[in-house]
Amino acid sequence: MPRARVAVALLLCACGAHPRPAPTGGAPTPAVSAAAPTTHVGCDGARWPGAADAPRDRRGDRPVGARTVALNGLTLEVWYPARPGSEVGVAPVQYDLRERMPPAEAAKIPDADNAWLPCACARDLPVDDTLGPLPVIVFLHGAASFRAQSVTLTTHWASRGYVVVAPDLPGIGLYETLGGGSVEFPLGVATEVVGAVVAAGPGDPLAFVRPQLAPRVALVGHSLGAMLMGTASEAPGVAAMVSLAGAGAAAPEVPLLVVAGDRDGVVPYAAKRDAARDAPDPRKRFVGLRGAGHLAFSDLCALGADRGGALAIAKAHGVAVPPVLDTLGRDGCGGDAAPLAATNPRLLAATTAFLDEALQCADAGATWRGLAADPAVELIPAP
Repeated sequence: MPRARVAVALLLCACGAHPRPAPTGGAPTPAVSAAAPTTHVGCDGARWPGAADAPRDRRGDRPVGARTVALNGLTLEVWYPARPGSEVGVAPVQYDLRERMPPAEAAKIPDADNAWLPCACARDLPVDDTLGPLPVIVFLHGAASFRAQSVTLTTHWASRGYVVVAPDLPGIGLYETLGGGSVEFPLGVATEVVGAVVAAGPGDPLAFVRPQLAPRVALVGHSLGAMLMGTASEAPGVAAMVSLAGAGAAAPEVPLLVVAGDRDGVVPYAAKRDAARDAPDPRKRFVGLRGAGHLAFSDLCALGADRGGALAIAKAHGVAVPPVLDTLGRDGCGGDAAPLAATNPRLLAATTAFLDEALQCADAGATWRGLAADPAVELIPAP
C-alpha cells in the first residue's frame, strides 16, 4: 500500500465539521422539559439531574448548553446541563463541515447544499447551578474529524448531568487530510485538557462551569482518539476510560469500556472480542454491537444522508477527496451496516451505564442485564 494511503488509513476515523450556529433551518429544537426537573444523589452527596432509575438509553431531563472556549491555543467545545427552561426560544446549534476544510475547498460548497450537523443543544445557556459537583468526560475525536463529531453521544451524557469537554486535535483533522497542512500527532493534548479540568489555571476556560465540577475525569476516544487517550491514562483525576472503535485495548489501572462494531472495516472486531474473552480483567468490559461500522460511534453517517452523504456532496462540488478517505469515510454508512437508529440506543445505554458506575457510584446492573439479553449485543463479561 502506498505510504500516503497508509497514513490516511491510520488517521481516518471520520470526516468532521467545525461548529457554528447556522442561519439555515433543519436542526432539532432542544427538548423542553415536560415535567418539573428532578434530582437524585450520587457520590459524595453530588446532585444529579433526573431520577436514579431513568433508562440510560434516553436523554436526561435537562437542556444542554454548548460553549466554545480556548485553552493555550486549543479550541474546546463544552456541553453541560443547563438551567431548565433556558433553552426556550434559543436557536439550536448547527455545526459546519466546511470550517474544518482548507478554505479553497470549503468555498466550493454553497450554503444551500451544505451538509449541516445538527445538535440538540443551544449556545451559551446558563449552567444549572443546582447540580454538582459533576465529573467531566474528555472526548477525543478521530482523525479527519473534529470535536463535535459525536454530538448525539456528548449531548446525551450532558443532559444526564455530565460536563463534556472536547478539544479539536491539531494536526489530524479534515484540514490536514484534504491537504491543507502536515500531519502531526497531538500526543500532549489529552493530558493538557485533563489538567485544565482538574485544576483551574490563569484565564480558566472552564470558569463558567467550575463551581459544578468534580475532579474526576473519564477519557472517551473514537478510533485514533481512543489510541491518544492512552497518553493521558495516568494523569491525575482520570477515573475511567472508554474506547470506541479504537485499536488496542490494554487494561489500564482504571475501569475500561471497549465498544466495537462487527461491521468495522477499519479496526478488526474479532481480535478485540477475542482479547476480552481470552484475558478477562475485572476492570474491563467489552460491548460488541452487531451491525455497527466504524462511523456508528459518530453522527457523520447522518450528514447529508439524503443526498448520498457529506463526501458525495463535497465531490459533487469539485472538492478533491482522496480515494482512501472516500472509501473509509463511508465505513458503517449504509451497505450491510445497521442504521444509527438501531445501534445508537445500545451505544447510549452501554456508555452511560459504564460512566454512571465509574463516576456516579450508580448501580447499572439492570442496564447490563438488558444488554446481555439483546441479540444485537455481545457483552463480555456477562452480568
